[in-house]
Amino acid sequence: INAEYGKQWYQRRVREDNSQIVTVSYDMTVKLWDIQLMSCVETLQINSALQCVDWSDRAKLVATGSSDKFIRLFDPRGGSGKIVHSTLVGHDLWVAGVAWSPTSDVELVSASYDNTTILWDIRTTKSYVAVLGKHEDKVLCCAWDEGRCVSGGADKTLHINQL
Repeated sequence: INAEYGKQWYQRRVREDNSQIVTVSYDMTVKLWDIQLMSCVETLQINSALQCVDWSDRAKLVATGSSDKFIRLFDPRGGSGKIVHSTLVGHDLWVAGVAWSPTSDVELVSASYDNTTILWDIRTTKSYVAVLGKHEDKVLCCAWDEGRCVSGGADKTLHINQL
């Protein structure tokens, strides 16, 4: 998709059925793109630069992480994505990565510049499930792999947590 986008998009995630792409950017927007139409079908403005995004077809939600240290969950179906579904609070600095569990529609992991990787249960926004370990420098990314959460940091280490 070739489109004008205030500033270059930072990260994107393709829906499992390959029908849509969601992108986030430092220009504080979340954009939903229709692959067949080759155009942006929805734009959501946030009050902070966005760092990362992941789309869960299981949970039917999009998760974003931003420089204001919050994780926001959106429902992209039928235009309701204009409303924040919920906000997860627990990091002290920028959220650099978010990743939905491939086997659960309520589990999400996040990586932050506060040196932590956090496991969330989205049924509660009041607190997280666990801090999965602390890097010695900012955590730059996180992912799931067969029941494990993997995080990589600026400290040049990978942490692998069996869940």
